[in-house]
Amino acid sequence: MFNLSGTELVFIAVLSLIVLGPEKLPGAMRRFGKIYREIRNISGNMQREVQKVMDAPIREVRKLVEEPSHVERPAAAAASAFTAATAPPAPPAPAIPNTPPNTDTTPGV
Repeated sequence: MFNLSGTELVFIAVLSLIVLGPEKLPGAMRRFGKIYREIRNISGNMQREVQKVMDAPIREVRKLVEEPSHVERPAAAAASAFTAATAPPAPPAPAIPNTPPNTDTTPGV
């Protein structure tokens, strides 16, 4: 849980022996052990509760994914239906005037 190496544990033990002293150290270690055990129990209980709550929805999703669909379609019909449903609409054709543009630049004549 804490990923401490051997030297780190020895350092913590020596430091706690210096701070607490030899009289209070055994009682402090017992209290730490009880607190650590309680934290692990609470954590385990929470994990079990979350797992129990999530099991039913996960089973439903797996059942939906693994269950084949009841509608049978030929592959070509299914592909054309998918293509028609997902194809964007065709853009409108640009308007082309029937008369040529006015290129006469002479004024009023």
